[in-house]
Amino acid sequence: MDYELTIATRWPDFDALGHLNHAVYHVYLDEARDDVLRKTVGDFETWPNVVVHASIDYRSEVPLGTREVNVRTRIASVGRSSVHFEQTITTPSGGLAADARAVLVAWDPATRRSREIGDDERSAFTSTP
Repeated sequence: MDYELTIATRWPDFDALGHLNHAVYHVYLDEARDDVLRKTVGDFETWPNVVVHASIDYRSEVPLGTREVNVRTRIASVGRSSVHFEQTITTPSGGLAADARAVLVAWDPATRRSREIGDDERSAFTSTP
């Protein structure tokens, strides 16, 4: 399943080198994953989770003055307790700025451990948006 989210950049997102700071990419990617979760299984209160893996390959800079970026998020797979995401960040002109991967694990706040993903949740993740 593919989801898209356009995120407006802010002045402090850029660094002294005149491009989007590398740390901001994680924030944008996290925001896009949260958007997907809200559209599928619910917000954090409804579907608690923890990030167990996140990686980014930076492909090209996003220069100062870029007003927004597009984040495309795909649910690559759903495991026993984990959801694997593949994401890209592109510029308004369509240039690839970064590609990323992340793994979130369903979390049980009472036991403070991972928990199995239920059939209803699995169906929500794998149905067409």
